Amino acid sequence: MDLLVGLVALPVAALVRQLAFAPQGAPDDLTRPALLLTALIGGVLWPLFLRALDPVYPALPRSPVRLIAAGAIWLVACSGVLYLADKALASRLLVIVGAVICVVVSAASGVRARSARSPGPVTEAPLPHLGVSAEDAIVRGEPVVLDLVRLSESLTRPIVVLSGSSLLLYPSVLAPTDRAIKRVADIVSSSILIVLTSVPMLVTAVAILLIEGRPIVYTDQRAGLYGNPFRLRKFRTMRVGAHAERAALWDASSTRGPAFKLEGDPRVTPLGRFLRRFSLDELPQLFDVLAGRMSLIGPRPAGLDEVERYEPQHRIRLTVRPGLTGLWQVRRRVDADFEQRMADDLDYIEHWSLLLDLEIAVRTVPVVFQGRGV
Repeated sequence: MDLLVGLVALPVAALVRQLAFAPQGAPDDLTRPALLLTALIGGVLWPLFLRALDPVYPALPRSPVRLIAAGAIWLVACSGVLYLADKALASRLLVIVGAVICVVVSAASGVRARSARSPGPVTEAPLPHLGVSAEDAIVRGEPVVLDLVRLSESLTRPIVVLSGSSLLLYPSVLAPTDRAIKRVADIVSSSILIVLTSVPMLVTAVAILLIEGRPIVYTDQRAGLYGNPFRLRKFRTMRVGAHAERAALWDASSTRGPAFKLEGDPRVTPLGRFLRRFSLDELPQLFDVLAGRMSLIGPRPAGLDEVERYEPQHRIRLTVRPGLTGLWQVRRRVDADFEQRMADDLDYIEHWSLLLDLEIAVRTVPVVFQGRGV
């Protein structure tokens, strides 16, 4: 959301300036390459500035002071880029209006989504006694180094952030810059894939309509980032009303642990088996990736009834957005042990990089065309 706000702020501001402030016959700023370049840079910089001023963004509620500070830095940066790109564009009013749009829209969306973006209840713990030598050093005004080696050795990708008088410990989470890079990659890749798969999606929708009838798309509540629910979209592969039968079939699940998978599921239609075999049913999830509810690469999106059965250590897989494909899918695709899937998810979180995402995406292609889906 913040990336999109930063992206459209300058074009909208230029339109406002053109309609309200520019003299008749003045050139249209929306056609200038400088404006397009600055809009692209502004879209990337706005969420990065928010993260720079609040390292745990977007996990915690936003401070108005930090929003205004981020808007001011964004304004100066975009003004400088705009001036360097096209010195003939003398007015800076469009950048000022853009900064106002950034702060107002981002603040409003932050208020609406505060509960959804929160990682959940935060456990507070007092700082333990540091020992006589450390306490004496503090009295003398000498610095004390807190050794966090134990945390780095025992936790998956830990992040420690100083916020005011508190230390925030995230035992498993991508760094703010990592999240920004991954989100930009998701927007670009999902946009391209939606265009490339538009014909297969249209053919699939028509086939479902003609053979199985309505509804064409099936929606289901799944656990997103930090376990917050979201509506996942897939092409319908089961008979109508199949979801209501799920609870009664849990005991027959072919997967050990808190994951539901029914081998030879009788609820799946013949057309649905074909769509699942080549993962065509999952193409609508590209729109969930574009909207930020999912990522292109990540752990499999779990059902809410599965999350209810999780043990505490299983929730670590919820600290990243669920993915359309992931390390487990390209390594195994199907297995009967949830703990093995959990190990793959932890391996992905601990070793995440853009190159790893690219590798998984490339390895997904032959897996899909081999028709190994179920």
